[in-house]
Formats: sequence, structure tokens, C-alpha cells
Amino acid sequence: MKSFFRQIEDIRLENSPVSMEVYFRGENAAGLIEKQIDAERGAVMLLVGGEPAVSYLLDHDRTKHISLAEFSSVDESHIRRIILPDVAGRLLLLAFESQVERTFSNMDVKAWSWQVAQWKEVEWNGLVEIQSQKLHGFVFFWRGEPQRSELIFSTPQGFINEFPRLDDENVGFDVISYAHPSSAQSYQCAVLRQGAKHWSQGILNRYQEMVGQKLLQMLDRELNRQVQPWKISLVEKDVLDLHFFPYVMDAAHAYRSMFMAMGAQMDFVIGNTLTQRLLSETFEQIYPDERAVLQSQRLIPAAFSE
Repeated sequence: MKSFFRQIEDIRLENSPVSMEVYFRGENAAGLIEKQIDAERGAVMLLVGGEPAVSYLLDHDRTKHISLAEFSSVDESHIRRIILPDVAGRLLLLAFESQVERTFSNMDVKAWSWQVAQWKEVEWNGLVEIQSQKLHGFVFFWRGEPQRSELIFSTPQGFINEFPRLDDENVGFDVISYAHPSSAQSYQCAVLRQGAKHWSQGILNRYQEMVGQKLLQMLDRELNRQVQPWKISLVEKDVLDLHFFPYVMDAAHAYRSMFMAMGAQMDFVIGNTLTQRLLSETFEQIYPDERAVLQSQRLIPAAFSE
């Protein structure tokens, strides 16, 4: 059975009065439980906020969604439990909800660079898994570019959220690209994150042009206070979302709070008419697929300006 983020040590609670369920709940974190059935088959459960969320049966490169009750009834030969950063959880869910598109075995740096250039040329959207003896992880490409807040790797030193230096590897590494159904919740969440990021960047760029850096910083501080519970932060005009939302409506709720706070603050400074024009013009400038998923959750200009 394939093991994920295998450089991360198993949680062990032998001789402890704390059960694994209580442990995960107390950590209030994303987690992964792997059950190995045999050499090729296994079952996995993802936890969100310390609570069981979804489970899958794994058979070679195929995944099948199963109920949490079915997961509990699986007889395993080995079980492993690890805590995950939220980014790892959401990218792992995207892998489970997708299908293997291509497998590149024993890649070297030159072949990897060529493949990345090909993805950039065609503006490919998709998830990539990279694994070697020293690391294992995922990175999400959008319009052919790896996304800074959409990558995570496990190493012997723990998780890292930056792209590893593959030329440090003294053996070849394997790469898997995934094709995802556009209806998958995890993919919808990924597109929503891109749309919210690009729209907010457009809004804040225009707002700074109108009012200057000092008032932009005041807006940043207020927005960071509003969205902090969702692990979303703004640094000047860049939105960084590190939360694991398994369902698009949950992600939309967080972004709705962000855009409402943004609209209210701008209304106060530049007035309703200019705010509405700014929101509408920047909304039309983002990519159509990003705009469509925002619209599907009613994250639209008219909703954020009185």
C-alpha cells in the first residue's frame, strides 16, 4: 500500500489514557489515518479540525469513496496516524478526488524543468505529486504556475511549505500528475481560493491607487482581524489562505466575511458609488472560471457594497 508523507513519524500513544480520537480532537488539527490491508490495498481517513471527515479505499492508483463506518470495519495489517498541516490535508483530498493522469518515473532535474515549462506553455491546471527517498508532497499548478500557498512536502526534518531543491536529491524522483473532475469539492475549493485571491489583489491595487499606502495598511489590519479565525491573512495586497475547507460552502463563508469587511471599510473611506465601481471593474478582470465559481457562491460585487 502506498503511504503518504512517509517521512512523518506515526503518533504513538501506548500506555496513555488518551485515546487517538481524543488526541486528534484536542489538537483541533487535520490528520490522516492509514490502514494497510495488504501490499497493494489500503484505506485512509482524513480528519478536519480533529474530527473524521472523509475516507477512501485505495487499490493501486485508484481511489473509491467509502463511508466512515466502512473505514472503521476495515481489517488492517498495519495502521498509521499523523497530524497534517491544513494545506497537506486539502491537497491530499484533491488527490483522492482526482485520477492519475500521467506518471513520470525516475525523473531528473532536466526532465522536470522541461515538463514544468510544458505546463506553463499550455497554462495547465492540476495537482502534481513528487516523491523520492527524502521527500514526498504535492503542489497545485494554476495557469501553468506552481502556487505558493498550494504546496506542501514532508522531509526527514518535518513538513515544509516551500518548493524543495530537487537537485539536492542523489537519486531520481517520481512525479504523478492528476486529472480532476471540475465538480469535485476539493477542486472547486482550489478554484475559489484562486478567484478570491486574484479578485482581492485587484481590489486592493485599485484602492491603493485611490487612497495611498497608509489607508491601505489600515484596511489590511482590519481585514486580518476579521479573517484570522479562518487562517486567512493579508500582507499588503497578497492573500494567503492556509485553512482546510473540505466543502466549498465553508470556504465561501470565510471569503464572504473578508469581502464584506473589505466593502464596508472602502465604503467608509471612498463612498458607496466608487466602492461599487471598483468591485465591479476588478471582478470582470479575473479569469472566467474563477469568476464562475465566485458567482456560484454569490461572492459578487453587489453583495459587498451597500
